[in-house]
Amino acid sequence: MFSNESKRNAEACRFCWMCRHICTVSNVTGNEADTPRAKGLMVSMVSRGEPYNAEMAEIMYHCSLCDACANDCATNYKPSQYIREARTLAVQEEMEPASVHKAIENLTEKGNLFGLTEIDPAVAEAVASLPKQAEVLVYVGQTAAYHQKKSVLSLFSLLRKADVSFTALEKEPISGAYLGDLMGYTGDVQAVAEQVDAAVRGTGAKQLVALNPHDAQIFLQQYQEWGLLEGIRVSTATSFVASLISEGKLTVTKRGGEVSLHDPCRLTRGLDESEPVRTILAAMGVELKELFLNRRMSRCCGGLVLEAYDPGMAKLTARNREEDAMRLGYQQVVTACPDCLELLQKYGEGTVTYTDIFCMLDESC
Repeated sequence: MFSNESKRNAEACRFCWMCRHICTVSNVTGNEADTPRAKGLMVSMVSRGEPYNAEMAEIMYHCSLCDACANDCATNYKPSQYIREARTLAVQEEMEPASVHKAIENLTEKGNLFGLTEIDPAVAEAVASLPKQAEVLVYVGQTAAYHQKKSVLSLFSLLRKADVSFTALEKEPISGAYLGDLMGYTGDVQAVAEQVDAAVRGTGAKQLVALNPHDAQIFLQQYQEWGLLEGIRVSTATSFVASLISEGKLTVTKRGGEVSLHDPCRLTRGLDESEPVRTILAAMGVELKELFLNRRMSRCCGGLVLEAYDPGMAKLTARNREEDAMRLGYQQVVTACPDCLELLQKYGEGTVTYTDIFCMLDESC
């Protein structure tokens, strides 16, 4: 039911309140049941024979899996592990909330979290114009392909300016990142990952560049455990572009001004990457005004899986992050994650302007 490691983590967490102040969701809902400690207690109860029920299952989705709790834990426990396994159990027992069931259905049947049938026409045209084989493959990801076309087009433009030979997949299979968050890393998710592995190898690419940190995280971590993408270098788009700047392949014009930066939690806590985006901003001569809670301590803005489950909760978490900028009087926030950009733009109150890092850089090259 639960792995021994998850049981060990849950047993420890059920006695501890030390991460409740950093929890993305409980901070906005004010519900004790939404804390990692409460979820650990429930997992411990189930492990001791208490029947798992729909109410418990629903509470397990009151989490963005941002790992702020794990990052703040002095004893290295990881609540997201037992929460993810509890979601697996919910799906197996058909106890998942209806909205979660719908999100899984969208991913498995329509190939995206949003239930849409076609990607943005501009993205489709840009991808279709690329060669079928290349040394570098850009994995666009769902959010950019359907909702944040400027992120894709700007990244493509930067790679062309740096004379990088690259391609992308016209029929890009889902990475399994969102599916794994919804139902745990099951055999179904691994099967999806195997499709990605085959598609990437079909292009002859030696390097995979992931635009979305959420995709990059599953490529670099879970795929490795499954023995997938072996022999292929995987990098985030931010680290790849920062290296192009460092190698002198991109000529950047100093633009000046000041911005603040929202660090995506999947990039900083998930992949321990926080400096490449700052390298990019420094190359543009931009003065960086750090937000309260940055780098590995960055406050999660919710995530699209949380929004698929409960848009109201996602709105609260995005607004909570916006308030960090507003309290400091910052008016422009840049980020390096299509998911974060989508949520912050969607739920922002209009006081703060949100910008994609690659769009900003493309204007300076």
